[in-house]
Amino acid sequence: MGKQSIKAYVYQTLKNAIYEQKLLPGQKLIENDISNSLSISRTPIRQAFAQLQKEGFLTLLPYKGAQVINPSEDEIDEAFIHRKQLELLATQTIMTIITPNDIARLNELVQLERETYKQKDLVTYIEVNKEFHYILIKGCNNRFLKNHTLNMINQTHIYLALYDHFYHINEKKDIRGPNEHQMLIEFLEQKEMKGFSQLLDKHISTTIDEYKGRINQFHQPSDLFS
Repeated sequence: MGKQSIKAYVYQTLKNAIYEQKLLPGQKLIENDISNSLSISRTPIRQAFAQLQKEGFLTLLPYKGAQVINPSEDEIDEAFIHRKQLELLATQTIMTIITPNDIARLNELVQLERETYKQKDLVTYIEVNKEFHYILIKGCNNRFLKNHTLNMINQTHIYLALYDHFYHINEKKDIRGPNEHQMLIEFLEQKEMKGFSQLLDKHISTTIDEYKGRINQFHQPSDLFS
């Protein structure tokens, strides 16, 4: 296995552990422990840490390793409120821009969301969820607003990976996320801007409350690499 593939392996192993909620907010990752556990040098571990830090999953600890980000309630609150404000602005002209093909794809994505709940596939769920919201803002003609909104959508989906109760939902029951996404599509089909904006506001606000309420429920498991 080459150096690049070793780095990719470590990167994917750690990222999957975060998505599977085996590595929890605030959990420390010690280079030496991972090196011994995986029987690899520390260089690709540092490289994987750097990539995950760049993507927003880890905080680097000088001379020690890294730590899964551990956002406070205030940070989560501020990030989601900022995203909500941006997304509401970026979708102001959506009714004149959205196409039948867009709506067809949004419907496909809602079905995919439901499937990922059945399969307990959080990695795919997050990508599908992001694409849904990307489509909502793709028609925004202010590139700065659009790019900033995309960045905040990506940032808040890291919090989804950390705090969503994805693995504890009974997929046979009503699931809020896909249900509200379906309702947003119905407002788009009806060209009902007021209802769309009110639901989008509620959709993101409810997520804020859910994640803030779960912060203290997360306890660190035993170290995966010790």
